[in-house]
Amino acid sequence: MNTATTAASPADPELITLGAFLRRFSLSKSTFYRLASRGEAPDVLKLGRATYVPLAAARAWLQSRTVPAATLSRPLKPC
Repeated sequence: MNTATTAASPADPELITLGAFLRRFSLSKSTFYRLASRGEAPDVLKLGRATYVPLAAARAWLQSRTVPAATLSRPLKPC
């Protein structure tokens, strides 16, 4: 008896649920949909009632939001 395992091929997208994405990036659902309404959220995939985020889209979204640390601190003005 030959039992075949179903492994994802490299062409298959790796998906995470929207809930897992929100937990991973500490976002609320309302914040996600607010970002989506402004076109700032990653692409999603709807399969039936479930919503998934492709990992490639999540990585690209994170990369697009990354800023150099030097932009966070501003030099102090002399008194």
